[in-house]
Amino acid sequence: MGFRAPGSAYVSGMGTSEKRIIRSRAAKVGELSYNLCHETSFKLMDDLQSGGFAAQMLRCSGLKTDAPDADDRWIQLAPQSLWTHFVVRIGEDVIDLTRRQFFPRSGFPFVQSYSAFESEWTSVIVPELRSYMMV
Repeated sequence: MGFRAPGSAYVSGMGTSEKRIIRSRAAKVGELSYNLCHETSFKLMDDLQSGGFAAQMLRCSGLKTDAPDADDRWIQLAPQSLWTHFVVRIGEDVIDLTRRQFFPRSGFPFVQSYSAFESEWTSVIVPELRSYMMV
C-alpha cells in the first residue's frame, strides 16, 4: 500500500505513525467499498485521533470528476451531482479508503492533497458528527 496518488502526482508528507494507523484500518476494509464511506472514515478518524493526530472527517457531495466505471448501484441511484461521500483529512492530506466505489482502479489507500480533493467535489464540509450518530 503506497501513499501516492496514481501516476505519482502527489506524495504525502505524513509520518510513519500516521501511515501505520491508516494501513491498519485499510487492512480491515479489504475489498469492500460501496456505501461504507461514512463508517470507514469515522473509524479512521477515530483511530488517528486516538493516536494523537488532528484528523477530521469531511463530507463532500456533487462529484465533478467523471466516474464512468463507478459501482453500478451509484450510477443507477442518481447522477454524480447528487452523490455524497466521506473521507478523512489530516493536515493537507485527504485519505479515502472507499474511493474504489467511484474509481475502481484508484490507489488504496488513496491519498491526495486537500486542494485536489476539493476540486473534485461541488461541496466539502466538516459534518456535525453527532447528527450521524444514534443517541
